[in-house]
Amino acid sequence: MEHKVIASNALGELIRKAGDGVLSTLLPTLEEGLQTSTDTDAKQGICLALKELIASASEEALEDHEKTLISVVRTALTDSDVDVREAAAEAFDSLQNILGKKAVDQVLPYLLNLLRSDENADNALSALLTLLTETTRSNIILPNLIPTLITPPISAFNAKALASLSRVAGAAMNRRLPNIINSLMDNIINCEDDALTEDLEKSFDTVILSIDEYDGLNTVMNVLLQLTKHDDHRRRAATTRHLCKFFAAGDVDYSRYNQDIVRSLLISFDDRDQDVVKGAWAALTEFTKKLKKEEMEGLVVSTRQTLQQVGVAGANLPGFELPKGINAILPIFLQGLMNGTPDQRTQAALAISDIVDRTSEASLKPFVTQITGPLIRVVSERSTDVKSAILLTLNNLLEKMPAALKPFLPQLQRTFAKSLADTSSEILRARAAKALGTLIKYTPRIDPLIAELVTGSKTSDPGVKTAMLTALYEVISKAGANMGEASRTAVLGLIDMDTDERDDAMTITNAKLLGALIKNVPEEVANGLLKNRVVTSHWSHSSALALNAVLVESPQSLLESPLVDDLPDILSQGMSNKNPYIADNVILATGKYLLSESTKTFETNKKMFEALANVIQPGNSTDSRRLALVIVRTMSRINMDMVRPHVAALAGPVFASVRDPVIPVKLAAEAAFVALFNVVDDETRVFDKYVEGANLPPNTKRSMQDYFKRVTMRLGAQARERREAEGGQGGLGLSNDEVEDEREIWSVGKVDVGEDVFGKE
Repeated sequence: MEHKVIASNALGELIRKAGDGVLSTLLPTLEEGLQTSTDTDAKQGICLALKELIASASEEALEDHEKTLISVVRTALTDSDVDVREAAAEAFDSLQNILGKKAVDQVLPYLLNLLRSDENADNALSALLTLLTETTRSNIILPNLIPTLITPPISAFNAKALASLSRVAGAAMNRRLPNIINSLMDNIINCEDDALTEDLEKSFDTVILSIDEYDGLNTVMNVLLQLTKHDDHRRRAATTRHLCKFFAAGDVDYSRYNQDIVRSLLISFDDRDQDVVKGAWAALTEFTKKLKKEEMEGLVVSTRQTLQQVGVAGANLPGFELPKGINAILPIFLQGLMNGTPDQRTQAALAISDIVDRTSEASLKPFVTQITGPLIRVVSERSTDVKSAILLTLNNLLEKMPAALKPFLPQLQRTFAKSLADTSSEILRARAAKALGTLIKYTPRIDPLIAELVTGSKTSDPGVKTAMLTALYEVISKAGANMGEASRTAVLGLIDMDTDERDDAMTITNAKLLGALIKNVPEEVANGLLKNRVVTSHWSHSSALALNAVLVESPQSLLESPLVDDLPDILSQGMSNKNPYIADNVILATGKYLLSESTKTFETNKKMFEALANVIQPGNSTDSRRLALVIVRTMSRINMDMVRPHVAALAGPVFASVRDPVIPVKLAAEAAFVALFNVVDDETRVFDKYVEGANLPPNTKRSMQDYFKRVTMRLGAQARERREAEGGQGGLGLSNDEVEDEREIWSVGKVDVGEDVFGKE
């Protein structure tokens, strides 16, 4: 090589001294030698000589011999030997320095044209790849070359050429990557030839695996993540397949895109196309495998946020129903749970609960030990938020798949019982109580737990005491039939202890415990408790709440007892009690009684509806009026036959409230007025009949008719339209306010202790 360089330098010196005239002698000799020689060393030397010749001659002389020079460079660039091609590339650089764009215009189209020739395509591609090894040449060649290669239909050769280009061109291809990727994708999804499809797929993978981790990665990730959202499901599916290969084989650091990757792929778990779901699962699984532990911890919060946006709780997510479905993201949350910050641990536990909400029991079963073990280990954490989140998740798991958690029940019982005595958090204690109620259904022996809870409830800490009583209520309401005589006696003794009625939560919990207990004691004991503590004319906070609790927990114990005959009178009197708390709770108890299936006479109903009408009259407590109106509306909707004989007693007070200045009363009255006259189904018929028969003052009659025509008919029409939009009678269920009305009537006390302790966080 050294001799060749010396010789070529000497040749250049000769031209400088002898003048341009020697070109006409030397060029034909060099051209002939290049075409006829089989010695690669000789051809390499010729290219070096050509480079020196071009560098030493004048521009005018080169222009005179332009045709020959171009021909020699073309021939050398398409040589089969790499050293010859590299020397030719240097000669091309020298020629371009003199002739400028003219050199490119003469060489590049020639090589591009050869690409279309089966015979010369390989050599032409080799020539182009050689030229692309230098950045300046790349920037000149690629804008011309790539459009040629990506023009549809892309052949197998062009696909391979793109793959080869991506390996050598480096950053020079970054600006053209969107066009390349989209063109390859177009051809992949439209190709019907399996062999060609395979070549196109390989080219696609090579292109995205050859990028740098700066501009190249930015470009490719933006394109691919957009394709995961494309309207065409074939593009979405193909993109997820290629992302999977990228994560498996890529060596660039794409960690700055971790959140975007998880978001795009996890959202695809709910795709309507099964191929997209499978592809997204495979890609996300491969991605998760490559994550470092600290990267997993950093992804906990954002991944949970995405998970909450995918599918709906209570419905199985398609991606999670694949074999090992949840394992695509579960490792992220398990790592966060075991080793993250307190916030990451909390979010990880809640995220596992979100997974449980979106996965079938069969798909969760292989992971029960993998999930439950860490949850139980981490629940001993000092952080109350972490403990609370874990209890929510464990309860969710228990409700979903109790049989699978059977080996863990003793540990879970100890965990829940221990949390009951935690003085630091009310929500933690409430969740522990609820979770014990869930667990106890699957535990054959409940007496030891009841004994533990009775002992625990004798604490001086009011919060812990309420939690223990709540847990007792949960246990007895779910599995009270399994408790022994000693347990009944212990709980009865606990109920006999005086309670501080100033503590609403404890009073309500005691009432609910009494209601659950009455269902699980002998009839004579139950009747004694009912007479002394429930059906009494000497109202107290406790007795009003206890009546509600019994009507919810054990209605038959009361409704089939001799005391039921006294109930209408006691309820009617209690609704007008001077203590607002007692009055409101008796009104709620009246609603429960009216909704019950017990036999009621006309006189019984008349007594209670007249009492409700008196409560509704303006001037009484606004809370009491609103509750009474809610009951009138609900009864009119559920059992119109019971209400219809008493419309005359109710219509006046309800109408007197439809313009009430207190908005909740006004809204409740409007809804009750619509329901009372069954406007949705009967329009004006019931109202017209009532007005004709009622002995109303002229002003009241005119005002009521005007209001009915102007407001009530409009409200009825709106309700009818909603029902028809939902598919007729019954529709999709109750409207939100109707659901809230029933929930309020069936509540025990105004404080719903423990009702929503497992609400979403």
